[in-house]
Amino acid sequence: MKRFIIAVCLIAVLALLTACGGAVFSATTTGQKSKVKANDAQDGDFIELEYTSVGKNRMAVVEASLDKGQLLIEFVEVTVFAHTDQPADVIQGDVAVSVTISGDDSAQFDVPKGDYVIRVTAVGNTAGEVKIEIEKKE
Repeated sequence: MKRFIIAVCLIAVLALLTACGGAVFSATTTGQKSKVKANDAQDGDFIELEYTSVGKNRMAVVEASLDKGQLLIEFVEVTVFAHTDQPADVIQGDVAVSVTISGDDSAQFDVPKGDYVIRVTAVGNTAGEVKIEIEKKE
């Protein structure tokens, strides 16, 4: 029995070490501001941020600081079914708006009113960060 417990603990520790081997993407979101870091992401690697609601007369402001590669930023339409006792169901639909950004580029574009998941995908081997902010149009 002791050997079984030791084996299970060893497998759990190995799984944790493997999972902590370095994330390809990391993201932080505060309100309608997000920062995504790419740590040597390979072509096609992606991260999806939590869904967000965008109001009327809003635009996205994207600022990149990439050492190499490009990032494809997509606003994917979603339908959200909220539940009181469990997490919401988020059903993805079409891509409403997208932009590919590289180097120290920046972009601004209108985002229609609605609910979205922001998907960030590496194009080529990519390293650096991108800031995405939803702002009211002036």
